Amino acid sequence: MDNETAHPTDAPGSLSLPRNAKIALFHVGSSMADILASGVWNRIVIAELGFSATPVGLLLALRYFLAPLSIWIGQRSDVTSWRGYRRLPYVWGGRLAMVLSYMLLGFCTVTLADNRDNMLAWAGLVVALVAFSIGSALSSTTYLSLIYDITPHAQRTRAVSVVWLFLIIGFAVAGIAYGRLLPQYSREGFLTLFIVAPLIMGILWFVSLVGEEKPIVPEKRTHAAPIERRPFWQDLKAVWANGQTRIFFLFLGISTLAFYTQDSILEPFAGQVFHMPPATTNRFSAYWGSMALIGILVSLWLVRRFPKRADNTSLARWGVTILLVACAVLLACAAAQVRPLVTIGLVILGLGLGVWTVGTLGLMMDMTRAWGAGLYLALWTVSETLARGLGTALGGFVRDVVFGLSGQLPAAYGSVFLVEVLGFALAFGILSRLNVAAFEQQAPAAETVLSAAMD
Repeated sequence: MDNETAHPTDAPGSLSLPRNAKIALFHVGSSMADILASGVWNRIVIAELGFSATPVGLLLALRYFLAPLSIWIGQRSDVTSWRGYRRLPYVWGGRLAMVLSYMLLGFCTVTLADNRDNMLAWAGLVVALVAFSIGSALSSTTYLSLIYDITPHAQRTRAVSVVWLFLIIGFAVAGIAYGRLLPQYSREGFLTLFIVAPLIMGILWFVSLVGEEKPIVPEKRTHAAPIERRPFWQDLKAVWANGQTRIFFLFLGISTLAFYTQDSILEPFAGQVFHMPPATTNRFSAYWGSMALIGILVSLWLVRRFPKRADNTSLARWGVTILLVACAVLLACAAAQVRPLVTIGLVILGLGLGVWTVGTLGLMMDMTRAWGAGLYLALWTVSETLARGLGTALGGFVRDVVFGLSGQLPAAYGSVFLVEVLGFALAFGILSRLNVAAFEQQAPAAETVLSAAMD
């Protein structure tokens, strides 16, 4: 790649809503990819083909373990380019790897269904999921960085919120589509799905971003800095030295961990404590998902209608508060075993998620500087991704430990909701120490980073 400037030379123009929606189509493809792996493939190989859940879970968790790779990738996209493009080579390169990995995954899975002792197929399956994880690390943060680059400051909260709105919508669309395309397992149907779906994803990923990044013309570059003056560790040290950076990283991680602690136990809680059938618990995501959409839309309206009062910090604070209330309701539900509180808790949980999403996404953009957008956004992504994986594991661990000690299912599940209440309370306290203005004053300018690197 060519040496590149630390920041775009031209200020971005206005991002219209139709163009915002076009860019957001990228995350419809992301939803399709996520559901195909964690909703279709894992169920088929465990339930229909009879594979052990442990290796399947570990392979799917690779993307969490490889998340720190995106920090290095984000910084490289800040300081290097290919034919003038800084973000798109990583985005499209990573997504191409994901498309190919899904096709390989499909072929290897049906091969193993025919012959479980085929070591070549096992190796291909591992390669496919490693490639998927690396492709995700290459493209996820650089996609956010591209949105940051092309969006003016006043529109960034709306831009990323619309993107996440499409992500949530995509989950529902993908689930329905896959259910119709593969109503029951068959070798031909499974293989067809793992060829057609990746091709559709690839088209969405390409069309959504084509023409969105303008190549930097060499003669228009200013303040050009050789790549050796921007080493990765020097940039990371400069970013991490800011106390506000560390506070936001911690807030993002704690609040994300607190939310996802219920991710793996919510449906089992309803099934084991209240004996709700699968047909009922399968609708839980529809309850909180639809309310999350409402929360996002209401938050965006508030940002537009009352920009001074409904800033990103205030929305994040309200989101954490609502989520705390939701978990307290679920805790009371488990303690008193009041079934109607389950639905109430789900509704509040979804609303809180929507408000928290808009606030934290907006803060992610506020807590980012143009000279190192890829590095900053990679830090925020890693905080969320690792916390999501840890939270999902923590919920099951707490449930099992408390149940083993008490032998009481309500107490076991209630303890998980108690951990969430405490987590959101801690996140609220951390958020009270966050000051965006102080971050902007303390964050190094590009010139400061370069001079420090030459010392």
